[in-house]
Amino acid sequence: MRAAIRPITEDDLQAWVDRRLTPEDTEAVEAYFAAHPELRERWSQYAVQREDLRAAFGRPDEQPIPARLRVARLMGERGRHRQFARIAAAVALLVVGGIGGWAARDFLPALTSSASAVLASSVFDDAIAAHRTFSVETRHPVEVGANEEAHLVQWLSKRLGHRLIVPDLSGLGFQLMGGRLLPADSGPAAWFMYEDGKGTRLSCYYLVVDAAEETEFQFREQNGISAFYWVDDGLAYAIAANAPRDQLLKVARIVYEQNSSDGAKAKLPPAPGKAS
Repeated sequence: MRAAIRPITEDDLQAWVDRRLTPEDTEAVEAYFAAHPELRERWSQYAVQREDLRAAFGRPDEQPIPARLRVARLMGERGRHRQFARIAAAVALLVVGGIGGWAARDFLPALTSSASAVLASSVFDDAIAAHRTFSVETRHPVEVGANEEAHLVQWLSKRLGHRLIVPDLSGLGFQLMGGRLLPADSGPAAWFMYEDGKGTRLSCYYLVVDAAEETEFQFREQNGISAFYWVDDGLAYAIAANAPRDQLLKVARIVYEQNSSDGAKAKLPPAPGKAS
């Protein structure tokens, strides 16, 4: 009887998609779907998209590794083992304190650099995979359309626990299509998609990170998809598109300027056409 009268919110439905509900709450949502079959179909599609996205983000270990790549993989594992050993050593020195803590200072820049590199790689991979997965969709490229922009921003800001600003890219010919909530290793991520008059689609990926420092712009290209990445004010940003580097850099600069808390321009990379 509890399931029949329990009020169902959008957060409940998203938790149902993420499989985070208790058995009782699941029963309540199922009862709600029984009374609203059209919503069951819609949210079931979101659940399927979630699984597709997780498959797109799957680790290489889930697939057979060609023999020619095993040596490279082994070297990567050795590198990670060395990194973990450095971390353990630094932590031990810090715990001991005194001379040990003073000696650990030499490890900290390397640890910070390694952590930043791991974060950048993860955000790059997720942003590019999300763009590759959803940019080709014709009927469901976004979860919430641009006609509900205010609701979209409020919803994603609440889920990330961070006030988000949707960039205005109309000056470059890109119009907002909408956005969606995505899963990430460290928590939910926000994702916005744009399209220009030529049909080129571009996406902005936001992830809350536990990093006080800001980073310079970094660039990566993967199978035709280019992306710029940086961290500013507790958010990691990634701009991805099947577009030239210079065009994407213009977008990244605008997104940075519109989202920067202090509007500082010194951190921006050089304008396209100059060394970057």
